[in-house]
Amino acid sequence: MKIINFRERRSNEFIFPLAKETINDSDIDALTEWLLTGPRLTKWKLTEEFEQKWAEYIGTKYSVFVNSGSSANLLMAYALKEMGKLKGKVIVPSVGWITTISPLIQFGLEPIMVDADEKTFGIDLEQTEFLLKTEDISAIIFVQVLGVPHYKDRLLELCKKYEIPLLEDACASLGSSYEDGTMVGQVGDMSTFSFYFG
Repeated sequence: MKIINFRERRSNEFIFPLAKETINDSDIDALTEWLLTGPRLTKWKLTEEFEQKWAEYIGTKYSVFVNSGSSANLLMAYALKEMGKLKGKVIVPSVGWITTISPLIQFGLEPIMVDADEKTFGIDLEQTEFLLKTEDISAIIFVQVLGVPHYKDRLLELCKKYEIPLLEDACASLGSSYEDGTMVGQVGDMSTFSFYFG
């Protein structure tokens, strides 16, 4: 069996990588040192501390840590479905990721795609309101695309007017905020984030 040195492998991988490494040698050394202490690798005190600090940072009451943004979207959709508030048709963005839409399909719901707004790349709100008037829509899920906050006031008005929940996929907008200081992740009834380095 050949053991591959991680540091050697990193430098020889690809000429044009999808994303560059953001983990450096000091990060690897620190992780190795921590792993050698024999920590518990499942949810424990460190995870609970992180959840509390993340909720404080975002400005929410609760935070739940899961293994990925994809799983977070799945859990968010499932929680709303279990509450009986997610059924039938759900407005989704045409610009985003499959991980935003796939949980809805997995649960037998019908995602209805809307066009993208030319300034924020989020869901087109005129088309969204048209669908809210003409279709039996149970929720809206929108993506805060690549750190660009979407129109929160108008979104919240629409959800209040049509009495439907708003789900916020903020996986690609970690740390973004609105001009009034509202953090991305405070807009939806539930929101998701991802710490994937890309």
